[in-house]
Amino acid sequence: MEYVGIDLHKKGFTACAMDEVGKVTHAGGYDNTESNIETLLAVCNNPSFVIEATQNWMWIVRFLEEKGCPVTLAHPLRTKAIASARIKTDELDAKTLAHLLRSNLVPMAYIPTIEEQEDRDLSRARCQFVKQQTWVKNQVHSLLTKENLIPPVTDLFGVKGRLWLENQKLSENKEIILKQMLLLLNDVKKKVVALDKQIELRSRDNNRVRILKSIPGFGVITAFVLASEIGDPKRFSSGKKLAAYLGLVPSCYQSGSTRRLGGITKLGSPYARWVLVQAAHRLVRKDFNTKLFYQALSVRRGNKRAIVAVARKTAELAFRLLIDNRKYEVRRPMKE
Repeated sequence: MEYVGIDLHKKGFTACAMDEVGKVTHAGGYDNTESNIETLLAVCNNPSFVIEATQNWMWIVRFLEEKGCPVTLAHPLRTKAIASARIKTDELDAKTLAHLLRSNLVPMAYIPTIEEQEDRDLSRARCQFVKQQTWVKNQVHSLLTKENLIPPVTDLFGVKGRLWLENQKLSENKEIILKQMLLLLNDVKKKVVALDKQIELRSRDNNRVRILKSIPGFGVITAFVLASEIGDPKRFSSGKKLAAYLGLVPSCYQSGSTRRLGGITKLGSPYARWVLVQAAHRLVRKDFNTKLFYQALSVRRGNKRAIVAVARKTAELAFRLLIDNRKYEVRRPMKE
């Protein structure tokens, strides 16, 4: 049996194969093509592969799995032997990965199923378009602020708000900017609507979405994004582990008797964190017990920390519902 470490890049990869005693049997660089993977397989004897989780790992992992090869996805932040190396080359990285695999020391990352990856791509694209939509609206508000124009309506981009915008007299340049911003906003809105329809379609037979949607403050979109980012909930041993995976727990520095807690780690999926925080705001308004928890904590820690704490508790709640395969029920007040 041989252990093969692959250092993958955008256009090519470097492979290093070694036997069970650590002797290098093959090493070389290749372009990112399936035929080159076939070539690598031909020179290796019963290989197992390890690949660092870079941006483009999906295609090569899927191809190797189709060939029946065992594949381990290495967590890049936890592969400290590579991250902290003083001398760093592609060849050394591939060799180190192979050594870690041979020694069964690879910090593994989760490999989502093809369906889960498709759902992630869809939900992440939708989140990006929504953020772009928010950016455009902020630019329009900024333009009006510079001209000391205060909208007389609550929703500037509703029917009355758009009518008010059209009747404002601006300089020629600002007229052009405003027109292009509104055209861009219309275009982005259409894209969001199209993605929403596809998400609704893919959510119909998704049991995880059905369960998460039962939580107050969760709609189809929020449930779909969170379900796709979590993947298989059974890979976590507890709700706290899931919250840590999503970067919603405080960072910690400890040396001897000194222990300091900082802001949340913000590791893991930013998309899941974003929808959980948004859902936490709605949950506070809709669920009485959550509202009590939020109000009590906000007095001592402030509104921002309190809402993040609600988001963390919501992640733990989502984990328990998914594991128990049941919908949300009114429960006792949250505890810190």
